[in-house]
Amino acid sequence: MAVELACSNEEAQETDAVADLIAAHRRAISEVECLGKRLMHAEEAEAELIGPRLDVAMKNETVIRRQAAMAPVADFGELKMKAEYFARLMNNRWCDVDASDLHELLRSFLDLPV
Repeated sequence: MAVELACSNEEAQETDAVADLIAAHRRAISEVECLGKRLMHAEEAEAELIGPRLDVAMKNETVIRRQAAMAPVADFGELKMKAEYFARLMNNRWCDVDASDLHELLRSFLDLPV
């Protein structure tokens, strides 16, 4: 099921369901962790190559996290899935969840069809 999503630059875009956004965010976190570990153990020359890639991966993670927070929920199941995922993000410290992400997350719950 496709949903219309307003991304962080306030433009509407077509995307897959909430579950796909959560999966994309998990992949983005994994990429950041992998590059971060490589950077920690890299020699100076390799670190110069990994650093910019890590910056891009971190920026990508932030964008996907915001998209997941903003994605409207279609039913109670998606609401529960998003709430549980963001709770795990914060409790396990997988990434920093901004206050604006939480604001968008709560806002996405307002339009739940009853």
